[in-house]
Amino acid sequence: MYVVTAACHRARAVARRRDESGAVAVEFALILPILVMLLLGVTTTGLAYSDHLAITNAAREAGRFGSAVDYSSGAATWANNVQSRVQQTYYNAGTTLSLSQICVQLVNPAVAAPAGPVLASPTTQGAACSSNVPANPSVVPAGSCLVKVWVKKPATINLGIFTVPSFNISATSVSFYGRYTGKCTAN
Repeated sequence: MYVVTAACHRARAVARRRDESGAVAVEFALILPILVMLLLGVTTTGLAYSDHLAITNAAREAGRFGSAVDYSSGAATWANNVQSRVQQTYYNAGTTLSLSQICVQLVNPAVAAPAGPVLASPTTQGAACSSNVPANPSVVPAGSCLVKVWVKKPATINLGIFTVPSFNISATSVSFYGRYTGKCTAN
């Protein structure tokens, strides 16, 4: 009797396995698009974050470079060199930064508004550079100048068939012009 019951259970288990074999394939086919979208979303989000880190590093390095290089030989040349420094230090194998995405200014906050506090800016800058200028620090030593570098680049996150609306990755660097402590050479 026990042998007959075990054989019946095995026969039922085999019959059940045969009935469920197509269900696994159907479930996998339903889940696969969601898994692919999730995988693409995580990957492109990671790439966008990596791009943000690269832009932040490039802006910071250009601010450091601009604060150490003498601009008295030519303000436009100084600004173009700082702008080129952003492009040189931006590490992203897939894309590059254009000059219209990089904004640079050497500012003397002590100069009155009609004369304008901007002492140097590159020969080529994007139109958005005039509207997104970073604020000055609350405390600026007398006679000091500020190096301002800011970058804005469009980015997207791809989910396969869906794309997150485009957004901007941006970074800002404001540092003191350190060539001469407490003295801006353009005075």
